[in-house]
Amino acid sequence: MIKIRHACARDAAAVALLLGELGYPADAAQAASRLARFAADPQAVVLVACTADRVRGLATVHAHQALNRDEAAVQLTLLVVASDARGAGVGRCLVTAAQDWARQQGALRLVVATAVHRSGAHAFYERLGYELTGRRYARPL
Repeated sequence: MIKIRHACARDAAAVALLLGELGYPADAAQAASRLARFAADPQAVVLVACTADRVRGLATVHAHQALNRDEAAVQLTLLVVASDARGAGVGRCLVTAAQDWARQQGALRLVVATAVHRSGAHAFYERLGYELTGRRYARPL
């Protein structure tokens, strides 16, 4: 059974491992610091998926006000499932929980950003009913 909950400080080591799987290496201390920043931000959440009290995946979700709409704009900014837990519904449960959180923030839609090279992620989101609606650009500062 997959249980979704808000991440807490004791999840730092597991979060660090998952970030590494996604290609963003971090140690437990860095993950703990980042989790603390999220905990202090009422407009963001880190959700973790657990099976048998073991963290198997995580998602981060952010809400912000947008000038072009009345309701909150909410974005799923990170989703990762442990490689040995993929295909077991963990990602789907995390996305469903992110959608529920977005609704609680007053959002009417959830936007997902994913890197161009992550074709597996693109197919996953499309299976969940998400549509390609634009492009995202980035530039180092």
